[in-house]
Amino acid sequence: MSTGATTNDRPTALWLTGVLAVLCLAALVAMQLAPRAAAAQTIEIVVPSGTQTQIDAGDEIVLFPRRLEVGVGDRIVITNEDAESHQVGPYVVGPGQRIEQTFSSSGIIEGVCTLHPSGEVTIVVR
Repeated sequence: MSTGATTNDRPTALWLTGVLAVLCLAALVAMQLAPRAAAAQTIEIVVPSGTQTQIDAGDEIVLFPRRLEVGVGDRIVITNEDAESHQVGPYVVGPGQRIEQTFSSSGIIEGVCTLHPSGEVTIVVR
C-alpha cells in the first residue's frame, strides 16, 4: 500500500500550480492597469470682509480662478464673509452665506464672476 502521491499526480499538480501562478500574475497586472478613481476634492473659497470695498477702490482681487477644472464628485464651497453678495457662475452667495456645490455630471459652466478681475468664470467638470 502506498500513502504518498503517485508519479501520475505530479503533472496534474504542476499544471494546477502553473495555472494558479498565471492567474495571480494576470490579476496583479490588471490591478496596476485599471484606472484608479481619484479621491474627490473640495475647493474652499472664503470671501473676506471688505472684499467689495477693495474692488470698488480699484484693487484687483483674485479669489477664484478664471478657469477651473474639476472632476465629477468634486465640490466647491464658497463662504462669503463680505457685506455684499458675490457671484461665481450661476452661484450667488449673499453676505454671511455659504454655498456648497458637488458636481454630479460632466459639462462646462460659464458665467459672471465677481471674484476674478476678468468678471468671468469657466468651470469645466470632467
